[in-house]
Amino acid sequence: MGMGMASGLGITALAGAMGHSVEEAVAFASDAGSQEGRIYNLIINGFNQLFSFGLMAWIASRLFAGRTFLALGKISGAWILISVALAWAAQPLIDLTFRLNSAALDFLPNSWVETADRFEALAAEVTASMLTFDEAWQFPATLVIVALLPAACEELAFRGVIQPLVAKWTNNIHAAVWMAAFLFSAIHLQFHGFLPRMILGAGLGYLVVYSGSLWPAIAAHFFNNAGAIIMAMVYGPEWVQTEINSTSSWEWSDYGLAAVALGIGVYAIRWVRSNGQWSTVHPVH
Repeated sequence: MGMGMASGLGITALAGAMGHSVEEAVAFASDAGSQEGRIYNLIINGFNQLFSFGLMAWIASRLFAGRTFLALGKISGAWILISVALAWAAQPLIDLTFRLNSAALDFLPNSWVETADRFEALAAEVTASMLTFDEAWQFPATLVIVALLPAACEELAFRGVIQPLVAKWTNNIHAAVWMAAFLFSAIHLQFHGFLPRMILGAGLGYLVVYSGSLWPAIAAHFFNNAGAIIMAMVYGPEWVQTEINSTSSWEWSDYGLAAVALGIGVYAIRWVRSNGQWSTVHPVH
């Protein structure tokens, strides 16, 4: 329902605002490489976040009872810092799982891989378009629409509603974390990055469980998305084409960064376990 509203109402409203017909708007949205297509895809992505995830999460929180829904109470700044540190420290693990994901595709039927490749090519075209900044307004707009809105709206939906619902249905918080992470990854329809996105989603889910709040997960999610946007601004379109989803060999500096990330990650996980409220915030009866 939310996706239908986002695409239908979004295209119609945007076409009116831009002075285009609906047919022209659909054509522009299908051509991500053009200037108009870039604007259309950027704004429609924002509509999609607001309607598909943010609005639907709010409606679900009104329809279903549950004190864990949309846990947006106050949280200490230490949790935010730790969540950002974990998001950075997870990057070598994300790289490893991306490589495992690529290897796993070799064992799937060719028809499945061809379908995954088509979705990946479409997503790559849109991503490259949105991470190309020809005008000054595009960088802050992209930061809001591609980093801030997904961080808030997707966490409201997947960790704020779906995760506690599944926990109630299964009476198992681990099943809830991983089911929400699975759906979080699947809904992106980018199967070359399915495993790393699911691992990232599970990490965000456990942050919510331990902290009792969505804010650490929102902060980590924002940091992850914003990092790619900032790198694209600094290094340009070539970085987008060559580095995102890259499986190039590691240099010695990469191993050094991985060692530092491992140390920070171990410290952050120990801090989370020591300061978390697992049993009191998310009791499982």
